[in-house]
Amino acid sequence: MKIFFIVLIYFFCLNFEAKLKIEIIKGSEDLPDIAVVPFKSSLGRKFEYKVRDLINEKLTLFGEFNSLELEKMLSFPFDEESFYRRDWELLSVDYAVFGEIYETEGNLTLYYLVADIGLKRIILRGDITGENKNIGLITKKISDRVYESITGLKGIFNTKLAYILNPEPNKYSICVSDIDGDNEEVLFSSNSPLMSPDWSPDGNKLAYVSFEKGFAEIYIQNLLTGVRETIPTLGMSKSAPVWSPDSKNLAFVISMSGNPDIYNYNLKNKKISRLTNHYGIDTEPAWSPDGKKLLFTSNRSGSPQIFEIKVSNKRIKRVTLEGSYNARSRFFPDGKNIVFVHGNNGIFHIATRNLKDRFINIVTKTTLDESPTISPNGHIVIYSTKKENQGYLAGITVDRKSKFQLPVKKGSVREPAWSPFLN
Repeated sequence: MKIFFIVLIYFFCLNFEAKLKIEIIKGSEDLPDIAVVPFKSSLGRKFEYKVRDLINEKLTLFGEFNSLELEKMLSFPFDEESFYRRDWELLSVDYAVFGEIYETEGNLTLYYLVADIGLKRIILRGDITGENKNIGLITKKISDRVYESITGLKGIFNTKLAYILNPEPNKYSICVSDIDGDNEEVLFSSNSPLMSPDWSPDGNKLAYVSFEKGFAEIYIQNLLTGVRETIPTLGMSKSAPVWSPDSKNLAFVISMSGNPDIYNYNLKNKKISRLTNHYGIDTEPAWSPDGKKLLFTSNRSGSPQIFEIKVSNKRIKRVTLEGSYNARSRFFPDGKNIVFVHGNNGIFHIATRNLKDRFINIVTKTTLDESPTISPNGHIVIYSTKKENQGYLAGITVDRKSKFQLPVKKGSVREPAWSPFLN
């Protein structure tokens, strides 16, 4: 069944209240120092500073760099000839980002360079062309390339975040925004609970659970057209949808006669196959990056623990052994590590573990943490947590050098889902 919907004026009001904004709450004292210089341009000083500020905001978004203030800069280079390394050595800068902007046939071409002061060389040269109105997207792409040249990790500034917003009691919305909180959109709102958003690998669709008909039903929503489709299962309660890496399958949970098990839905032939069959509760599936395995949570051993099932032969093995509560697991992009919720004595933290050893690494210190989601470059985890009665999102880099939070002005936000890399 397909459903079309109209976004009402109410949503515009909601956007004003809901907008996320990253706030750094702790950074390491040993962070790289970066200087982003205003890009030279014939469009005027205001535009030069705008481009600089947009790139600087992205690079410092998660608290991974210390940024040099403009007033402390000794020079403003725009190419290799005007760049003098000693100016930056005197300021103990590790990396300098600079460049020049040209107007060409109604478009802008931005040339950019990154200098590694310690290595005494230019580590990145590049250019990008686009329309002036797309300067935000252009600077995101430049920031991604700069970030990768410095860290070796692919940049994530052009990714998005989906989440569930509760602006007030008995009001639920599925929202999507840029990773910095800009360009927030409300995809769907309901007086009944919404939960479990999950991105398709191409970033064009979102699967989620809605109780709008009085029971849990999975919807797949096209983000380009707004069309919503349901998965036909004769009214049985469904939950926790997750896309396979090749976009061909959707794993989820069906509760048949009150007993939840993991099922797989082939999106092409519309056939459903059962993967687990146990009297215990099997829930919260998560695909491996190669699509050959699924993690899931089960109490079949007596307490909630993480298990792994091989899809081809349905062979199951237990993954977590330490602790009385381990749930809601997700693979890192490398397929070698997982992130999950680890609980003891009513306190729940986000933890990681390398699948080759048994050691659990607890990475958060708040007490009611849940629903971790991993950046597509595997470097940052965002999760839900609570302070008093308000739910909000928080995040941490895997090396624990930076911690941040994403509060909302009104209501609560939960169940974040990080998009894949987007074009």
